[in-house]
Amino acid sequence: MFLKMGGLDEGMTGSRNYVPGDLIELSIRWWSCGGEVVYLPCSKVAPVSLLPGPRETADDSVVYNSKRTAMRWGAAHMAFYLDHVPAANQAQVSHSTRLESVISDLSCMSLSWYISNVATDWVYGDNLARKGVIKHAHSDVCVDNMGHDGRYSAGRPEFYGCHGSYTQHWNYIAETKQIQSETGKCLMSDHHWHDVLTLDYCSVGHAWRWEPVQNSLKTGYLVYKDQCLEYRSENKVLFVAKCSEDENQQFIFN
Repeated sequence: MFLKMGGLDEGMTGSRNYVPGDLIELSIRWWSCGGEVVYLPCSKVAPVSLLPGPRETADDSVVYNSKRTAMRWGAAHMAFYLDHVPAANQAQVSHSTRLESVISDLSCMSLSWYISNVATDWVYGDNLARKGVIKHAHSDVCVDNMGHDGRYSAGRPEFYGCHGSYTQHWNYIAETKQIQSETGKCLMSDHHWHDVLTLDYCSVGHAWRWEPVQNSLKTGYLVYKDQCLEYRSENKVLFVAKCSEDENQQFIFN
């Protein structure tokens, strides 16, 4: 079955004992081509290195293999991928005619099929009113999920130095007016301290409103239940306060 599915992608790059992303691509192919992928929350699965020493690899291998996978399975959505992985714009990636033949012979399903038939609640494209980082307009700090966007990791995001990576990507949903992390968790008030913000599973309500600063094309206020998100240099915690025209409440969301 492993060979029927095409085996590992020999065109991916890496070190002698570690090729980043090859098993992720294989998992996508296995499921998309009719195989079964089992999710076991308590299992611990990892590749075993054949050679001694640390599993070191260059960042360009990670980007190359990531883009190679995206091009194979999400070609119709590459603009969305490149927007989230800007380093991949410069990566020159080749194709595998062998695996493309295997995928054709097995009539494998694409990402477009997955979005239309499985992940029907995935929000992207025109359904996003805004997306990107939420940066304080007058300092180099951004809203960061601090790793609390996983399946079992509800928790408090914080203000953190801007780096633009995954943990600082946010989506403002046009229909619900909710601000969501990349995994769909919502930015909302804490159950106990209502002026403090947390990241948790989305539910009805918890809508935000973007109000532009007067005479500004990109700066605005993020309003939640008639209170505004506010940044104070002495406090990393996200909280809302009575709206004012104070610079502490002015943000850039793009």
